[in-house]
Amino acid sequence: MNPDLERQLRHLRLSGVIQALPVRNQEAISNNLAYVEFLELLVQDELERRRQLLFQRRLKQAQLPQVKSLDTFDWSFNPQIPKPLILDLATCRFVADHTGILILGPPGTGKSHVAISIACSAIEAGYTVLYRSAFDLAQDFAEASATDSRKQLVQQLLRSDLLIIEDLGMRQLPSTAAEDLLECVYPSTADIQDRGP
Repeated sequence: MNPDLERQLRHLRLSGVIQALPVRNQEAISNNLAYVEFLELLVQDELERRRQLLFQRRLKQAQLPQVKSLDTFDWSFNPQIPKPLILDLATCRFVADHTGILILGPPGTGKSHVAISIACSAIEAGYTVLYRSAFDLAQDFAEASATDSRKQLVQQLLRSDLLIIEDLGMRQLPSTAAEDLLECVYPSTADIQDRGP
């Protein structure tokens, strides 16, 4: 590749084009692609690269313990699991509608797998997600109260399009936990206004 072209592409922050250019150039020569077709392929490569980078960044911000998909969920393990409902939740329409969901069931029935899969689907759909266990969230609130940063914590939690609170009721939580969790689920009007558009 021409060093001047590479420098200009780097200046424009088109590293996806830089990576794809040698392969796409050979493809264009071999298949006699028109200039516009060649350019379309390079633009698609750049957009895909950016989409992947955004997904990885949002995945990291979500603090998920792992990445899971409903494609790997064992539906035969428990035939009573409402598959159509869970697949509908994975469309993430409920996030756009600002509707909450509550997934209940005994340990080992796949609640975490479903919650993480829905989180991954939401991230792929362009939403921001934050995953916290109820115990960790209680600790976050205790630390925020001790450092007088409770309002900032609530605002951080509310900034996410989807907040997943895992393992609710699995451990004994501090006496203030109910109030803290309620503030996440039903924020005050002031907290909502602080979120911005």
